[in-house]
Amino acid sequence: MAKMDELERLKQEAAQAKDQYLRTLAEFDNTKKRLHREKEEFARYAAESMVRQLLPIMDSLDQALVAVDPSTRPSTSSGLARDSAPRAGDATDAPAGLRKQADFQVFVQGVQLIHRQLLGLLDKEGVKRIPTVGEPFDPHKHEAVAQVAAGDGVADDTVAEEVQVGYTMHGKVIRPAMVKVATKAAISNQQSAVSEDTHQKPEQTSPDSSSAES
Repeated sequence: MAKMDELERLKQEAAQAKDQYLRTLAEFDNTKKRLHREKEEFARYAAESMVRQLLPIMDSLDQALVAVDPSTRPSTSSGLARDSAPRAGDATDAPAGLRKQADFQVFVQGVQLIHRQLLGLLDKEGVKRIPTVGEPFDPHKHEAVAQVAAGDGVADDTVAEEVQVGYTMHGKVIRPAMVKVATKAAISNQQSAVSEDTHQKPEQTSPDSSSAES
């Protein structure tokens, strides 16, 4: 009888030890997975501080390109320019005005090249531009700085204009895009303002009528 009790006690202790072992193994595995996940997240966002500092430079390059050609919208393509800039000797025999124009074109192409190289660097870090014009307003990605009247066929709360480019990094918003939003309410407000101005405008008395009364 004593041997049976001892055997039962040993079985219970073995079951408890096995249960404790499995718990410890599960905790170790969870800790290992958590550390691996944290390591990946750290590596993914380690460059975020540097990227944030590069964004104002991107803004300056965007503005420079638009100043040269207002119709220019900087491409998000990370590829480099295939067309080569004019060689320095191409305009040697040209008149002074043409040489200056050629030099300016070389300068512009240099700025475009730097712009595309920087976009390529950001693209490798998982940085993407946030779509704006024509997109539904998303408060998680867009920051509304003004409201404009929605035109015909334009849905309410649609982004009508981009004021400043926004960026995401691996899907995380690191800078929201500043935009102007088209709304139907803006049309109503404009109409109300016009109506109030019309009603509050005082009647003007002509000089002739006032002199006639006197």
